[in-house]
Amino acid sequence: MVAAEVIAALKSRQAAFLIIRLLELTGYLYPPPAKLKNGDNYDYIIVGGGAAGSVIATRLAQQKYNVLLLEAGQDAPYESTYPSLMSYLKHTKSDWNYTSENDKHSYQCHPDKNAQITVGKMLGGSSALNHMVYSRGHPQNYEDWYWITNDTNWKWKNVLPYFIKSEAIHDSGILNSTQSECFFGTEGYIGVTRNENPFTDQFLQGFEQVGKHLINIIDGSELGYSRGLLTIYDQRRQDAGSQYLQHVTDSKYLAVAKGTLATRIKFDKNRTATGVEVITEENETIVINARQEIIVTAGAIKSPQLLMLSGLGPKNDIRKFGIPLIADLPVGNNFLDHIGVFIPHKTNKTLVKVETDPSKYPTGLFVGYAALNETRAQHLTFPDYEAMGLVFNNLDYLVQFCVSDNNFSDAPCNKLYDEANGNQVLVTLISSLYTESRGQVQLRSTNPRDPPKIFTGAFSDDRDLDDFVKYVNDYLIVENSAAFKALGASMVDLTKPKCDGFKKGSREYWRCYILCMMVSLQHYGGTCAMGSVVDSRLRVYGVNKLRVADASVMPTLVTGNINAAVVMIAERAAALIIEDAGAYNDVEHEQIKQDQIKNLP
Repeated sequence: MVAAEVIAALKSRQAAFLIIRLLELTGYLYPPPAKLKNGDNYDYIIVGGGAAGSVIATRLAQQKYNVLLLEAGQDAPYESTYPSLMSYLKHTKSDWNYTSENDKHSYQCHPDKNAQITVGKMLGGSSALNHMVYSRGHPQNYEDWYWITNDTNWKWKNVLPYFIKSEAIHDSGILNSTQSECFFGTEGYIGVTRNENPFTDQFLQGFEQVGKHLINIIDGSELGYSRGLLTIYDQRRQDAGSQYLQHVTDSKYLAVAKGTLATRIKFDKNRTATGVEVITEENETIVINARQEIIVTAGAIKSPQLLMLSGLGPKNDIRKFGIPLIADLPVGNNFLDHIGVFIPHKTNKTLVKVETDPSKYPTGLFVGYAALNETRAQHLTFPDYEAMGLVFNNLDYLVQFCVSDNNFSDAPCNKLYDEANGNQVLVTLISSLYTESRGQVQLRSTNPRDPPKIFTGAFSDDRDLDDFVKYVNDYLIVENSAAFKALGASMVDLTKPKCDGFKKGSREYWRCYILCMMVSLQHYGGTCAMGSVVDSRLRVYGVNKLRVADASVMPTLVTGNINAAVVMIAERAAALIIEDAGAYNDVEHEQIKQDQIKNLP
């Protein structure tokens, strides 16, 4: 009954926030809505006002190009600005509310045995409704991109300046480190702070007691555990939409069309992208023309859908829907996501009554990166898995996180509430950072309003499942620590009776557990990958004047949360676009001192 009551209360509050939206309390952060006319012309049209689109639009407008930013949603609402209200955005008009296709294999403890695909539908996109965890990824991720693209510009030392340009680190542990001067930014638009919740420290002691390192810099580049870094500053979420676009709210060079759905990219006989067909907020279908380029930044699901509707994609799929083929490309293939396994521990620590503060992150948060082969890993500092721990001091929010955020059925979430018995709960999400499984995004129809088919491909390669078994067992070693024993921390099995047929702790049991208690971490990418759909300058193969610049171009996912990497890609894309237009670009001239570059991986 608890889950039903919590969700009813959640929906009631969401209805209240819907009324508050009418006041447009966040409107000052964004440019006013533009009114479009058929045949309007702009230098650049950017399709999708999420994190990447907001960054690129801002940078091009600052260079005095005439830019149109198309966004299907509206301004990010009031509740997006406060960290503790992040759950209230899901399953609303600010969320595309996708679900994956049922593969009869994964997500076995979810109501319809499929994944809830949460994607932001507003300015700022998913950066305005994610869990705000900040991670750049491991340097080796970008070395891998270099090998895939054969372009040294994607090497770690060459993408690092774009991270530095975008971020404003506000953490003394990082800023006082010897690496601070050359590795971290303090003047970018995205503020970053460390989780302040003290309840994590007692658990971190446990990892240290079983031989894990406690570290200051937790961005995937070093093995160990720490309080997590968050895109929160001055008590507000630092989403890319508000943090970038507020710098060009009054710019005469930027127009932002809200509530406007891009339906097709138009090409001339030379396969040059010339314009975008859209459905306006007034439900009028018109075409807007681009003098220079069209940049698609609609994310790992909408970007491939738009390309396929425009005739770019696997030829058999395109022709099946009667769409004229422009270029035969593997658009929609290589769908990637980080999968987390939900590991809850109840404790004997009584809940501490704290005043509710919407500006505070709602839980304690630690993040850890671990490797099974410590000898190899200490040389490469290369993690196999991530552990993200959330310490809950509010059991109603715990149930909300279980049912609404992660889409589990009511029964396991009710059991978790009962087992907690009024005490603190630690929920850890174990995630493999490198998987063999791949999914696919396909057209459902030629109607651009229809959601595409999303096949997650989760655990379609059996090796991934066995890897997860190893990672979960490695993580659970922490139960032997004095700190965890002092807390009375014991794992709560929420799979009953699903996995009762297997000996608890066996390989078969854990395989069943993982397929039952898996969740999407909402790190979607790969569907317009560099090397297969776009080149290393993010230009779509086989056509002219069309780029894609969002998470879909990642050939492999970076370690940890992907939001920082998406902003980096967008900063780099803006530099490429400006460079190709023949304009001076200060980013290309930003250099790390040569003696520091030599020390980079």
